[in-house]
Amino acid sequence: MRLTTSVLLAALATAGVARAAEIPAFKPVRSDEDYGYLGDVSDRTGLDPLRYIRLGDGVHLGLGGEARLRIDAIDAPRFGLGGEKADTFALGRLLLSGDLHLGSAVRVYGELGLHRDLGKRDAPSATDRDRLDAQVLFVDVAPAEGWRVRLGRQELQLNPTQRFIAVREAPNIRQSFDGVRLTHMMGDLKLDAFYLQPVAISPGAFDDTRNHGQRFYGLYASKRLSRRQTLDLYALGLERDGVRFGKVTGDERRASLGARLAGTRGAVDYEAEGVVQGGRFAGRRIRAFAASAGGGYTLDRPWKPRLGLRLDLGSGDKDPTDGKLGTFNPMFPKGGYFNETGLMSWGNLVALRPSLGVTPRKNVSLEASYTVRRRWTGDDAIYLQPLVPLTLAGADRAKDAGDAVQLDGSWQVNRNFKLQTQLVHQAAGPSVRAQDGRAVDLAVLFAQFRF
Repeated sequence: MRLTTSVLLAALATAGVARAAEIPAFKPVRSDEDYGYLGDVSDRTGLDPLRYIRLGDGVHLGLGGEARLRIDAIDAPRFGLGGEKADTFALGRLLLSGDLHLGSAVRVYGELGLHRDLGKRDAPSATDRDRLDAQVLFVDVAPAEGWRVRLGRQELQLNPTQRFIAVREAPNIRQSFDGVRLTHMMGDLKLDAFYLQPVAISPGAFDDTRNHGQRFYGLYASKRLSRRQTLDLYALGLERDGVRFGKVTGDERRASLGARLAGTRGAVDYEAEGVVQGGRFAGRRIRAFAASAGGGYTLDRPWKPRLGLRLDLGSGDKDPTDGKLGTFNPMFPKGGYFNETGLMSWGNLVALRPSLGVTPRKNVSLEASYTVRRRWTGDDAIYLQPLVPLTLAGADRAKDAGDAVQLDGSWQVNRNFKLQTQLVHQAAGPSVRAQDGRAVDLAVLFAQFRF
């Protein structure tokens, strides 16, 4: 606790020294950042000297890091089921990275992570606590122009939305994978092929290993159709051993085929993604799908009001005795995609979300939204993130899972320091109330410093 607090205070004290106008914004995956341009900058200020340290001809080292504090106040975790009580706690994250470039063909990148939960009533979850460990550690080799082979522990982001393949930013510990990834860039086309295993978190120091019971592989293509429009096509495979759906436990072999289209046209922005899934689970055929479509219209008025609407669908299992599994598996979803309660996942879901956002200042944004949440079928469970059943399938067939009212705020104080907050009131639907569940109120504050 003392370490995380000290780092955060030091970050706040130095947050004002960065040159926001000259340096690009930080990326969700820090290893995607390129500070090679600093080699030609002589008047570096603030923390710039740490981002580019010349070690020799064609060789340089970059140092970076992050200190993040998340504070949660929630009155009924998991809808208060199982005797869950109100709690207020903090989650602290400290990441320190080193980025060594050995000419243009070889790169070694490493990131150490230290994670702590502070004042939490219940036992820490799997993504709350970890002693010093390798969050990221890989070697990049570029055998030819436009080609890259990445081997080792890495984070994976294939599109900005991160619906089903995410870095898992909202929880304390981000999602890492061990394995190999091949990337080819050819003009406006980017191709990725990978074979990875998710990292299994252990609470000790330097003891995180790959999950031997899971394998994740696939092909992902992203093509910029124009300056304002992008099309993605992908084929993914996920193998999991000894998992459970409903009352059945077995091995899951699931294939996903998907497409995503995103773009802007004048004041309108739009984005749509669809996935179909097949395969086998415990002798049953998998037949599942998910779809998302949304967009917004930004008015040419003070504060730039944006009216948004989004529909998200994830299939559920209508009949556990028909030899088929219809529950959609979101694979490695973005934890805060719906909201920070974690009470909503893609399995067996229908969610409609109208929203209104404003930008009072260039670095300040506010948004109010209302999410109508239903089950795709009353014969399947309500699922929490990432795919944990909250209710028993068929225990109550009511489809109303509980609507949510949400307020979000973000303030980019300067390039290095950011504050975010979220207030959520999540109602309890009939099937939750039937088990003595109740509505949930959550307040979250993020304070994040990066360099």
